[in-house]
Amino acid sequence: MPKPDFGFAFAPNRALDLSAPLLPEVQVVLETEPSIRACMACGQCAAVCTAGAFTPLAFYRLVLQLRGGDVAAVGERARHCMLCGKCQMTCPRGVNIRNAVLLMAALAPPKP
Repeated sequence: MPKPDFGFAFAPNRALDLSAPLLPEVQVVLETEPSIRACMACGQCAAVCTAGAFTPLAFYRLVLQLRGGDVAAVGERARHCMLCGKCQMTCPRGVNIRNAVLLMAALAPPKP
């Protein structure tokens, strides 16, 4: 007798192991812009982001992906930023988001 299909499945574990060693590219970004470590993923930046309404850009998600080691996806998504600075004005932790996004966009593989 086959097992019943209830239409859902367990999601993969997405917990970050903060004690795991970081990729060299991630380490360079975090050392170049140390204020990234202050991001608490509150979402204030995403709430005011003009580009985020039309693209998959949310800075706090970029930070989480960066810490998770998904370097190529971070670089591609960071390229959507218009560098207007509204996110930086609303950040309660004073993260230098514009510089961080420029560093993250440099991680993207070059386009042919």
